[in-house]
Amino acid sequence: MSHRIARYTSTLKHCLGEILLHEINDPDLMLVTISEVSVSPDLKRARVLVSSPQRDIDRVLHGLERAKGFIKARLPHKMSLRFVPELIFLPDMGFELEQKLSHMDSES
Repeated sequence: MSHRIARYTSTLKHCLGEILLHEINDPDLMLVTISEVSVSPDLKRARVLVSSPQRDIDRVLHGLERAKGFIKARLPHKMSLRFVPELIFLPDMGFELEQKLSHMDSES
Protein backbone atom coordinates (compact mmCIF):
# COMPACT_ATOMS: atom_id res chain seq x y z
CA MET A 1 0.00 0.00 0.00
CA SER A 2 1.37 3.38 -0.94
CA HIS A 3 2.01 6.02 1.67
CA ARG A 4 -0.72 8.22 0.12
CA ILE A 5 -3.38 5.50 0.39
CA ALA A 6 -2.28 4.56 3.91
CA ARG A 7 -2.56 8.19 5.06
CA TYR A 8 -5.92 8.62 3.31
CA THR A 9 -7.24 5.39 4.89
CA SER A 10 -6.10 6.43 8.36
CA THR A 11 -7.69 9.87 8.02
CA LEU A 12 -10.91 8.38 6.66
CA LYS A 13 -11.14 5.96 9.59
CA HIS A 14 -10.58 8.77 12.08
CA CYS A 15 -13.17 11.06 10.44
CA LEU A 16 -15.77 8.30 10.22
CA GLY A 17 -15.26 7.64 13.92
CA GLU A 18 -15.67 11.32 14.74
CA ILE A 19 -18.89 11.54 12.75
CA LEU A 20 -20.32 8.43 14.40
CA LEU A 21 -19.32 9.58 17.85
CA HIS A 22 -20.30 13.25 17.75
CA GLU A 23 -22.73 13.89 14.90
CA ILE A 24 -25.12 10.94 14.62
CA ASN A 25 -27.87 10.52 17.21
CA ASP A 26 -29.19 7.14 16.05
CA PRO A 27 -29.56 4.74 19.02
CA ASP A 28 -28.71 1.81 16.72
CA LEU A 29 -25.29 3.37 16.13
CA MET A 30 -24.27 3.85 19.75
CA LEU A 31 -21.00 2.11 20.67
CA VAL A 32 -20.13 1.23 17.08
CA THR A 33 -16.45 0.55 16.50
CA ILE A 34 -14.74 0.96 13.16
CA SER A 35 -12.31 -1.94 13.12
CA GLU A 36 -10.71 -1.42 9.75
CA VAL A 37 -10.98 0.69 6.63
CA SER A 38 -9.55 -0.37 3.30
CA VAL A 39 -9.67 1.85 0.25
CA SER A 40 -9.45 0.87 -3.41
CA PRO A 41 -6.32 2.10 -5.25
CA ASP A 42 -8.37 4.70 -7.14
CA LEU A 43 -9.88 5.96 -3.82
CA LYS A 44 -13.42 5.53 -5.17
CA ARG A 45 -14.54 2.79 -2.76
CA ALA A 46 -13.93 2.29 0.94
CA ARG A 47 -14.70 -0.95 2.73
CA VAL A 48 -15.48 -0.19 6.38
CA LEU A 49 -15.49 -3.07 8.89
CA VAL A 50 -17.66 -2.30 11.92
CA SER A 51 -18.52 -4.04 15.17
CA SER A 52 -20.64 -3.33 18.20
CA PRO A 53 -20.42 -5.25 21.46
CA GLN A 54 -23.92 -4.40 22.64
CA ARG A 55 -25.95 -4.20 19.43
CA ASP A 56 -27.15 -6.69 16.84
CA ILE A 57 -24.78 -6.26 13.89
CA ASP A 58 -27.67 -6.36 11.39
CA ARG A 59 -29.31 -3.39 13.15
CA VAL A 60 -25.99 -1.55 13.11
CA LEU A 61 -25.48 -2.18 9.38
CA HIS A 62 -29.06 -1.08 8.67
CA GLY A 63 -28.49 2.08 10.72
CA LEU A 64 -25.28 2.81 8.84
CA GLU A 65 -27.05 2.38 5.51
CA ARG A 66 -29.73 4.85 6.68
CA ALA A 67 -27.04 7.33 7.76
CA LYS A 68 -24.78 6.84 4.73
CA GLY A 69 -26.01 9.99 2.96
CA PHE A 70 -25.41 12.12 6.05
CA ILE A 71 -21.96 10.57 6.57
CA LYS A 72 -20.99 11.16 2.94
CA ALA A 73 -22.18 14.77 3.21
CA ARG A 74 -20.04 15.37 6.33
CA LEU A 75 -16.81 13.75 5.08
CA PRO A 76 -15.78 16.53 2.65
CA HIS A 77 -15.94 19.04 5.51
CA LYS A 78 -13.77 16.87 7.74
CA MET A 79 -11.21 15.75 5.14
CA SER A 80 -11.24 18.50 2.50
CA LEU A 81 -12.29 16.02 -0.16
CA ARG A 82 -13.32 16.77 -3.70
CA PHE A 83 -14.67 13.25 -4.22
CA VAL A 84 -16.18 11.12 -1.47
CA PRO A 85 -15.63 7.38 -1.76
CA GLU A 86 -18.53 4.96 -1.94
CA LEU A 87 -18.81 3.58 1.60
CA ILE A 88 -19.38 -0.15 1.95
CA PHE A 89 -20.17 -1.12 5.53
CA LEU A 90 -19.44 -4.73 6.48
CA PRO A 91 -19.49 -6.61 9.78
CA ASP A 92 -16.16 -7.37 11.41
CA MET A 93 -16.50 -11.13 11.76
CA GLY A 94 -13.30 -11.38 13.81
CA PHE A 95 -14.90 -9.37 16.59
CA GLU A 96 -18.02 -11.57 16.63
CA LEU A 97 -15.90 -14.73 16.70
CA GLU A 98 -13.89 -13.35 19.61
CA GLN A 99 -17.08 -12.57 21.53
CA LYS A 100 -18.47 -16.08 20.94
CA LEU A 101 -15.22 -17.68 22.10
CA SER A 102 -15.15 -15.47 25.16
CA HIS A 103 -18.73 -16.42 25.96
CA MET A 104 -17.88 -20.13 25.59
CA ASP A 105 -14.89 -19.78 27.93
CA SER A 106 -17.02 -18.11 30.59
CA GLU A 107 -19.54 -20.99 30.48
CA SER A 108 -16.96 -23.69 31.13
